[in-house]
Amino acid sequence: MSEAMLVGIVAAAAAIAGPLLAVWITRRSDERKDVVGRRMDIFRTLMRTRKMPIHYDHVGALNLIEIEFAHDEKVIAAWKDYFRKLNEHLTPDTSQHIFDEVIKQRQRLLTKLISEIAQVLNFKVEQLDILDGSYIPQGWSDEDTEQRIVRNSLIEVLGGRRPILFQPYSPTAGNGPYPPAPQIDDQQ
Repeated sequence: MSEAMLVGIVAAAAAIAGPLLAVWITRRSDERKDVVGRRMDIFRTLMRTRKMPIHYDHVGALNLIEIEFAHDEKVIAAWKDYFRKLNEHLTPDTSQHIFDEVIKQRQRLLTKLISEIAQVLNFKVEQLDILDGSYIPQGWSDEDTEQRIVRNSLIEVLGGRRPILFQPYSPTAGNGPYPPAPQIDDQQ
């Protein structure tokens, strides 16, 4: 085989392999970006909803950790610890002290989980910032509490455990949002 023929074969192989290699490298790069993007979505969601553990987005992000971080042992271990604590059911007769302690433990475990995810993503955030660094308007908290009270009261009424009290109402003069009707003189 002549040198010219060898150069031709190498050039042809390079012409074929070059674009294939470029496509393969591009695909691998895109796949990596997709993985990092999905993981960052989980991280952002958990950071955004860390004080709202029953928010739909929070629960959805938690349920995706098992898939998106399957090969990250520390993240999976922290996720399992947190899930174990989440699955401890608190009954209505649980004392306030025990309830508060379980909530604190859940917050600490969630903080550890978010911290482990941040480390995998090379995102620098302190655990104390995760634990203390979020904001929820008081109105949201008040509204959530009111909705819970109304819902529980309605369940008690519908379940026959609480009556609805009725009493007659007789408006008196001066009561109500409107002034009394003007007096019309009939002698005119």
